[in-house]
Amino acid sequence: MSETFSSADGYERVMGRWSAKLAPRFVDFAGIQKYGRVIDVGCGTGSLVQAIATSDREAEIIGIDPVQAFIDYCRTRFHNPRITFTTASALELPYPDGHFDHSLSLLVLMFIPEVGKAAREMRRVTKPGGTVAACTWDAEGLKMDSIFFEEAIKLDATAETKADTLRQLNCQGQLTDLWAETGLEDVAETSIQMQMDFASFDDYWVPLTEGAGPCKAYISELSPAGRYTLRARVRERLLKSNTDDGPFSLPAKALAVRGRVPS
Repeated sequence: MSETFSSADGYERVMGRWSAKLAPRFVDFAGIQKYGRVIDVGCGTGSLVQAIATSDREAEIIGIDPVQAFIDYCRTRFHNPRITFTTASALELPYPDGHFDHSLSLLVLMFIPEVGKAAREMRRVTKPGGTVAACTWDAEGLKMDSIFFEEAIKLDATAETKADTLRQLNCQGQLTDLWAETGLEDVAETSIQMQMDFASFDDYWVPLTEGAGPCKAYISELSPAGRYTLRARVRERLLKSNTDDGPFSLPAKALAVRGRVPS
């Protein structure tokens, strides 16, 4: 996923609209009434920042991300003086203990190798009594990716090595275990179901193969004939041989956890 996390425009084309749809649902689950000063760990292109700002117009939001391109993108997107962005790593948050009222993270922890350290950092910078919450994709949650690679593997067995599978925090209970190990209290976990609605096959195909991420990386290595064949197979899979290129939907599932820093 390195390409996905080096291009803000590429990420927006592939995942932006879906993270924007997921973020308000995650905010509802976090259950925070007044955010005060809050940190978004791994802010990306700002979907969670927007959801928090909509939920609480008085919140002071600081978004951090290690990718400068994402920080630059967010700085052009948000112009509220209460919302600021800093280039920083989730593994070394540049803030003192208890600096924030709450800490949240959307679709990031499943990509961080030292996820335990990131969770401890989120707890460290959160005040006693504050909420620490995170959301990840379920292992089977991204049908738009899995269908692409299922059809690719039927044509090319080596495609399995190119699929960027989510290898951690992608099964029910794993986030709960991590939050408990981090010393958080009143831990609760849920699954968030949603639909990814596509206006046409090209609305699905073009962002996936021309934006950023593992699907684009794989298809860019194929010959024109290989791309045509794969496109036809995926189209038939999604539209079920229907010649009408009308709208369709794919299910998506995320996992979310929240906990409280002990008083």
